This record gives sequence, C-alpha cells and structure tokens, in this order.
Amino acid sequence: MIENIKSKLSEILKQRQIKLIIFGETHSFLDDNAIQEEIIRLFKPTIFLYEMLEETKLISIEQQKEFLKQHDEKDFSIISTFGELKKTIELANKYNLPIIGSDIKDMCRKDKRFLNKIELAEEDIKDEEEILLKREIKQKEKIIHLFQKREIILATTGAFHLREDSPLLDLDIDNYLVIYPAYEGKQLFEPPKNFSQDKVTFEIKIISKQNG
Repeated sequence: MIENIKSKLSEILKQRQIKLIIFGETHSFLDDNAIQEEIIRLFKPTIFLYEMLEETKLISIEQQKEFLKQHDEKDFSIISTFGELKKTIELANKYNLPIIGSDIKDMCRKDKRFLNKIELAEEDIKDEEEILLKREIKQKEKIIHLFQKREIILATTGAFHLREDSPLLDLDIDNYLVIYPAYEGKQLFEPPKNFSQDKVTFEIKIISKQNG
C-alpha cells in the first residue's frame, strides 16, 4: 500500500501546486499512521488537522509531550481515550508539526448511550444525519480558515467523511487532494466480510474547479 501511494503522490506533487491534502483514515483497521507518515514526508505540511482531537490544540512540542504522558486508558472525551490518539500525536511530534482538532467537542454526543444502539428508529436516523452534517461543516470551516492563513494543510478525517456527497469534497479551494482507502475498486468505509488487507489500495483524487 505504501509504495503504491508513494509513487502516485510524488508524481502529482511534481506536477501541481498542492496546499491541502485530506486523508480518510480507517480508525485503526488499517495502519493509517504509516500512510500518514509517508504523506507528511512527501507533502511537508505546515500544520496537521486531526478529527479525533476534536477542539484541542497541541501547537508546541511541549504540549504534545504532556499529552503523551497521559495514561492510555484515561478518557480524552466521550468518544476516545488518550491511548487511541497517541500514535497520531507522536507522528506530529516526530515531524515538529502543530496539530489541531478539527471537530466538535465529544463529536456532538452527550454520553456513550449511542454506542449501544443496534437498530435506529427514523427519528434516530435523522438525528445522526444532523450530527454528521454539523461535524463536517465544522471540519470544512476549519480547513478553509487555515487555508486562508496560507498554511499547507494535512487534514485527517474518518474515511466516511470523504464519501461522494460530503461537504469536504466541495471546498472553495482549487487543486486539493483527497486520499482514501478502497477495496476491490470500491471506496472502503469499514472492513467487509472475509476482509483481506492485500486487496486494499489507497486512491488519490484531485479536486479541481476546472474538472469539477
């Protein structure tokens, strides 16, 4: 997977002036950090936007080191523990990158009860769609704000946020890239039955105003 993305991304970066890459991570069923590290090495961003960090900012190396001292099992938020975020924070720290949350605190959740819902009623589905849209608009606004400050941005979000109708594929920015996992040619959001990592590729899509 890494060699595949390395050659494709290198070629694109030689041909185009890219100031934004949005990466769709799988939240751990693939080695997302290895791919992100390759993107950082080739792209050389000036800032790292990270969905799972929610509204927290870790601008300095010292702030990042303090984060990394926290116990893995300690809750970072309703959604995640410190341990679940540490690999990405370590990556930012390794490359001396400011890392900033791009989502809403607790991802709009009041408690963990939503995790126990197996079947959603019609009202629940509507609520989930509203939460998803709020979060994606927040991520979109954060990207645009930093882009206007002339930052070179790597923004990491969940792979589902890069589906075809996502607001993140409709930014008022020309020539940016989205990188997402695919499985047997189809965009991958979760591991399918009989999942094999050998069949996974990472696709790179150029979002250009000229070609829509």
